[in-house]
Amino acid sequence: MHELIRDITLCILFAWGIGLLAHFSRQPLILAYLIAGFFIGPFGMGWVKSQESISVISELGLIFMLFMIGLEIDLKKIIRAGKVILFAGAGELLGGCLIGIAFFAGIGLAIGGGRFDAVYLCVACALSSTVIIVKVLYEKRELDTLPGRITLGVLVL
Repeated sequence: MHELIRDITLCILFAWGIGLLAHFSRQPLILAYLIAGFFIGPFGMGWVKSQESISVISELGLIFMLFMIGLEIDLKKIIRAGKVILFAGAGELLGGCLIGIAFFAGIGLAIGGGRFDAVYLCVACALSSTVIIVKVLYEKRELDTLPGRITLGVLVL
Protein backbone atom coordinates (compact mmCIF):
# COMPACT_ATOMS: atom_id res chain seq x y z
CA MET A 1 0.00 0.00 0.00
CA HIS A 2 2.85 2.37 0.85
CA GLU A 3 4.39 1.71 -2.57
CA LEU A 4 1.10 2.53 -4.33
CA ILE A 5 0.80 5.90 -2.57
CA ARG A 6 4.40 6.73 -3.48
CA ASP A 7 3.77 5.75 -7.11
CA ILE A 8 0.58 7.82 -7.33
CA THR A 9 2.42 10.79 -5.83
CA LEU A 10 5.21 10.42 -8.39
CA CYS A 11 2.68 10.24 -11.22
CA ILE A 12 0.85 13.35 -10.07
CA LEU A 13 4.04 15.36 -9.57
CA PHE A 14 5.57 14.41 -12.91
CA ALA A 15 2.27 14.90 -14.78
CA TRP A 16 1.96 18.34 -13.18
CA GLY A 17 5.56 19.34 -13.93
CA ILE A 18 5.60 18.18 -17.52
CA GLY A 19 2.06 19.54 -17.92
CA LEU A 20 3.36 22.99 -16.99
CA LEU A 21 6.11 22.69 -19.60
CA ALA A 22 3.54 21.62 -22.19
CA HIS A 23 1.25 24.51 -21.28
CA PHE A 24 3.99 27.10 -21.66
CA SER A 25 5.17 25.55 -24.93
CA ARG A 26 1.54 25.39 -26.17
CA GLN A 27 1.49 21.60 -26.50
CA PRO A 28 -1.50 19.37 -25.68
CA LEU A 29 -1.64 18.24 -22.06
CA ILE A 30 -2.43 14.69 -23.10
CA LEU A 31 1.01 14.54 -24.74
CA ALA A 32 2.62 15.76 -21.50
CA TYR A 33 0.81 13.08 -19.50
CA LEU A 34 2.00 10.38 -21.88
CA ILE A 35 5.58 11.62 -21.68
CA ALA A 36 5.41 11.78 -17.87
CA GLY A 37 4.10 8.22 -17.70
CA PHE A 38 6.81 6.95 -20.01
CA PHE A 39 9.52 8.84 -18.13
CA ILE A 40 8.75 7.40 -14.69
CA GLY A 41 7.48 4.00 -15.90
CA PRO A 42 9.36 0.72 -16.24
CA PHE A 43 10.67 1.57 -19.73
CA GLY A 44 11.88 5.04 -18.74
CA MET A 45 13.64 5.74 -15.46
CA GLY A 46 11.93 2.77 -13.83
CA TRP A 47 10.71 4.64 -10.76
CA VAL A 48 7.29 2.98 -11.01
CA LYS A 49 7.85 -0.74 -11.61
CA SER A 50 5.09 -2.56 -9.78
CA GLN A 51 2.54 -4.04 -12.19
CA GLU A 52 -0.10 -3.70 -9.48
CA SER A 53 0.63 0.04 -9.09
CA ILE A 54 0.62 0.56 -12.85
CA SER A 55 -2.71 -1.26 -13.14
CA VAL A 56 -4.36 0.73 -10.33
CA ILE A 57 -3.02 4.08 -11.56
CA SER A 58 -4.12 3.42 -15.14
CA GLU A 59 -7.60 2.40 -13.98
CA LEU A 60 -7.89 5.52 -11.83
CA GLY A 61 -6.77 7.71 -14.73
CA LEU A 62 -9.31 6.15 -17.05
CA ILE A 63 -12.08 6.52 -14.46
CA PHE A 64 -11.28 10.21 -13.94
CA MET A 65 -11.15 10.92 -17.68
CA LEU A 66 -14.45 9.13 -18.29
CA PHE A 67 -15.94 11.10 -15.40
CA MET A 68 -14.76 14.28 -17.10
CA ILE A 69 -16.52 13.21 -20.31
CA GLY A 70 -19.70 12.60 -18.33
CA LEU A 71 -19.48 16.11 -16.90
CA GLU A 72 -19.11 17.62 -20.38
CA ILE A 73 -21.95 15.75 -22.10
CA ASP A 74 -25.12 17.77 -22.54
CA LEU A 75 -27.60 15.29 -23.99
CA LYS A 76 -30.04 18.01 -25.07
CA LYS A 77 -27.42 19.61 -27.31
CA ILE A 78 -26.33 16.25 -28.72
CA ILE A 79 -29.92 15.23 -29.47
CA ARG A 80 -30.48 18.51 -31.36
CA ALA A 81 -27.78 17.48 -33.83
CA GLY A 82 -29.29 13.96 -34.04
CA LYS A 83 -29.43 13.17 -37.78
CA VAL A 84 -26.01 14.64 -38.45
CA ILE A 85 -24.52 12.56 -35.64
CA LEU A 86 -26.20 9.35 -36.83
CA PHE A 87 -25.03 9.73 -40.43
CA ALA A 88 -21.54 10.91 -39.47
CA GLY A 89 -21.12 8.13 -36.89
CA ALA A 90 -22.29 5.43 -39.30
CA GLY A 91 -20.05 6.80 -42.05
CA GLU A 92 -17.04 7.01 -39.76
CA LEU A 93 -17.48 3.47 -38.48
CA LEU A 94 -18.20 1.88 -41.86
CA GLY A 95 -15.51 3.86 -43.68
CA GLY A 96 -12.93 3.14 -41.02
CA CYS A 97 -13.78 -0.57 -41.04
CA LEU A 98 -13.55 -0.80 -44.83
CA ILE A 99 -10.20 0.97 -44.93
CA GLY A 100 -8.99 -1.16 -42.02
CA ILE A 101 -10.06 -4.44 -43.64
CA ALA A 102 -8.34 -3.44 -46.88
CA PHE A 103 -5.15 -2.50 -45.03
CA PHE A 104 -4.95 -5.49 -42.71
CA ALA A 105 -5.91 -7.93 -45.46
CA GLY A 106 -3.22 -6.30 -47.60
CA ILE A 107 -0.55 -7.11 -45.02
CA GLY A 108 -1.73 -10.71 -44.84
CA LEU A 109 -4.05 -11.04 -41.85
CA ALA A 110 -6.94 -13.50 -42.10
CA ILE A 111 -10.47 -12.28 -42.89
CA GLY A 112 -12.56 -15.46 -43.04
CA GLY A 113 -12.49 -19.16 -42.39
CA GLY A 114 -13.10 -18.80 -38.68
CA ARG A 115 -10.21 -16.35 -38.28
CA PHE A 116 -11.15 -12.71 -38.15
CA ASP A 117 -7.90 -11.05 -37.09
CA ALA A 118 -8.21 -8.26 -39.67
CA VAL A 119 -11.85 -7.57 -38.76
CA TYR A 120 -11.08 -7.26 -35.04
CA LEU A 121 -8.15 -4.95 -35.69
CA CYS A 122 -10.07 -2.74 -38.11
CA VAL A 123 -12.99 -2.31 -35.69
CA ALA A 124 -10.52 -1.40 -32.92
CA CYS A 125 -8.87 1.17 -35.19
CA ALA A 126 -12.21 2.59 -36.38
CA LEU A 127 -13.30 3.34 -32.83
CA SER A 128 -11.24 6.40 -32.02
CA SER A 129 -10.38 7.31 -28.48
CA THR A 130 -13.23 9.42 -27.15
CA VAL A 131 -11.27 10.35 -24.06
CA ILE A 132 -8.36 11.88 -25.98
CA ILE A 133 -10.57 13.80 -28.40
CA VAL A 134 -12.72 15.21 -25.58
CA LYS A 135 -9.60 16.28 -23.69
CA VAL A 136 -8.20 18.07 -26.74
CA LEU A 137 -11.54 19.77 -27.51
CA TYR A 138 -11.84 20.81 -23.87
CA GLU A 139 -8.36 22.34 -23.85
CA LYS A 140 -9.10 24.29 -27.04
CA ARG A 141 -12.46 25.42 -25.62
CA GLU A 142 -14.24 23.96 -28.64
CA LEU A 143 -16.33 21.37 -26.83
CA ASP A 144 -19.43 23.59 -26.73
CA THR A 145 -19.27 24.62 -30.40
CA LEU A 146 -21.44 22.90 -33.01
CA PRO A 147 -18.51 20.95 -34.53
CA GLY A 148 -17.43 19.96 -31.01
CA ARG A 149 -20.91 18.72 -30.10
CA ILE A 150 -21.17 16.77 -33.35
CA THR A 151 -17.73 15.23 -32.78
CA LEU A 152 -18.63 14.29 -29.20
CA GLY A 153 -21.95 12.84 -30.34
CA VAL A 154 -20.29 10.73 -33.04
CA LEU A 155 -17.68 9.43 -30.61
CA VAL A 156 -20.22 8.60 -27.92
CA LEU A 157 -22.45 6.90 -30.51
